[in-house]
Amino acid sequence: MSGARSRGVGLACAVAAVAAAAAVAGGLAAGDDAAEGWQLAARYTARLAFPIFLAAFVAGPWHRLRPGAASRWLLRHRRAVGLAFATVFAAHLVSLVTFNVLERTLPVPPTLVVGGGALVVAALMAATSNDAAVRRLGAKRWGRLHTVGMWWLWLVFTITYGGRLAGSPDFFALFALACVAAVVLRVAGRRRRTPARLADAA
Repeated sequence: MSGARSRGVGLACAVAAVAAAAAVAGGLAAGDDAAEGWQLAARYTARLAFPIFLAAFVAGPWHRLRPGAASRWLLRHRRAVGLAFATVFAAHLVSLVTFNVLERTLPVPPTLVVGGGALVVAALMAATSNDAAVRRLGAKRWGRLHTVGMWWLWLVFTITYGGRLAGSPDFFALFALACVAAVVLRVAGRRRRTPARLADAA
């Protein structure tokens, strides 16, 4: 990794690991038995990972629409933010697998495909979040991988929290609205970038 792109990665991952461990410990302490504890740990780590993911998801569009000190900082540290998300998501995976092992159950096929796909793309994005991977894959293919991965993860979070609105609308409305706001920001940021490219080409 170059010094600029890898800025803050170690610290971000360390903080994320501590926060994820605290979320797991909180879940285990709150559960009435081991299975429920791991289920809660999976839930808490997912909720912890969500805002970190959103920060990486909107970093570029936010900076294009409203450049400022905060957006510049986030853009400079986007790799660190992405790897912090991957760290928490790994704890989520461990918690989820442990819960299913204890319960001796398997998720239904759609959940395995969509949710399992999210875990795969998160792992691929984390493994390629370095300059060497960019050089090997080429900037275009690397960009496609990470774009598809980001949208897949957004879809999983949106389906998850949108699907829970009926059961607990007061709590999950904020999560669902955050998903919608993030995609609106991405689309608006993309539209802002297109005229700039046309102007440069003129």
